Amino acid sequence: MQISKRLTTVASFVTYGCQLADIGTDHAYVPIYLVAGGHIPSAIAMDIRSGPLEIAKEHIREQKLCDKIEVRLSDGLEAYRQGEASSIVIAGMGGALIERILTKGQEKLQGIKELVLSPQSELFLVRKWLERNKFCIDKETMLIEDGKAYTIIHAVLGSRKAMSQAELYYGPYLLENKHLVLKGELEKEKKLIHSILTRLETEQGEHIDSRREELKDKLVQIEEALLYYEM
Repeated sequence: MQISKRLTTVASFVTYGCQLADIGTDHAYVPIYLVAGGHIPSAIAMDIRSGPLEIAKEHIREQKLCDKIEVRLSDGLEAYRQGEASSIVIAGMGGALIERILTKGQEKLQGIKELVLSPQSELFLVRKWLERNKFCIDKETMLIEDGKAYTIIHAVLGSRKAMSQAELYYGPYLLENKHLVLKGELEKEKKLIHSILTRLETEQGEHIDSRREELKDKLVQIEEALLYYEM
């Protein structure tokens, strides 16, 4: 099965031989790709929407994997039973929702060896959750697909030094390894903020002042992150 560059990268973060639970599986592309390729023995594909799950079932039947991939209607980890998997993938949703899913299903995470997460927004919320709950980020990458940047995080149980503000927002390993995609995104965001601040110079009002300060704070954060590329 051919899948997108983003999903291929997500799949590559799943450790060989793990039992997988894919939360928010959509059409079950990642479980099918991994099981059909012999990378993992079996998977549970879960989604809150019945429509995509019906399509997932059809894809699984087409690949003759019905005995290896189980499909479940589930709100987050609700239908997951502790101990059924050693690897959990949650990709393609906002950071706040991923944080909610992990928090609500936290008791079920015992026995999980790894989390593979790809938030589409508010990544700092996910990294904060991992740090608070003793999951250590040991690998990250970033890619561009169809003009949009995607980050993939791999975390295991353990701890490392507390993340700085820049690391929480932009990723400890992405910064440490001077990831070029992240650098490009930081420079693009910096340019955009400068452009907005220039437009706001002639405007006044409490809301404008608040927005200006917010953007200046963001600019300081970006500059802090870009310093990693000069080390």
